[in-house]
Amino acid sequence: MKHALAYEWFRVRSLRSTWLLLTAAGVVQFASGLYWGLKRDLGTLDAVTSAFGLADRVGALLVAAAGVAAFGLDHQHGTLATTRLVLRSPVRIVAARALVTAGLGLLGGLLMVVLTAAGVLTGGGALPADVGAAGRAVGGVLALTVLSGLAGVALGGLLRHTGLAIGAFAVWVFVGETTLAVLGRVPVTALPFTGTALSALPGTALYAGLVAVALAVVTFTLPRRDG
Repeated sequence: MKHALAYEWFRVRSLRSTWLLLTAAGVVQFASGLYWGLKRDLGTLDAVTSAFGLADRVGALLVAAAGVAAFGLDHQHGTLATTRLVLRSPVRIVAARALVTAGLGLLGGLLMVVLTAAGVLTGGGALPADVGAAGRAVGGVLALTVLSGLAGVALGGLLRHTGLAIGAFAVWVFVGETTLAVLGRVPVTALPFTGTALSALPGTALYAGLVAVALAVVTFTLPRRDG
């Protein structure tokens, strides 16, 4: 497994897109933090937690795109056969990609949190006085980026096309969940992506469960579809 992790880490860090996507996620959050930090009429709102909102969803989408590339680019460029030749076991391939992507998701989430706070302070705003609420918001961002990165890996492995997988993820996040909440009257805390962003246990548990099932399906179908 150590060899598989080293192989995957070398592949990921050699992709310029990985670092561009993570940087873009941080820049979006800094801009959002700056916007809310410049506001002087927040009332009871908190600048840092308010700065997450839509911005952390965009950031999570960018992290998911990095996860999609783990399989999507292999399929598009025909290099998966080389990966399978080197690592042999589908379990090792998927597990290594999931672990490395989870680490990148955590790094991306931490970058987003730090740059959000930096943006707020740059705009003259203040850090949250309610440590508990801030902690829940930060926890939601980190869980969201890690799980979204893993969801990207799963979608890339299932759909085998980078653009299609990213598009499917974006449609679900910005259209599918909104439709379920508004028309289907599904509580937002029970929605996988939105619930995780809100640090709601039902949504987070559902998101984690869906990701686990999808990765298991990728592992099972990999040798059958690409053998």
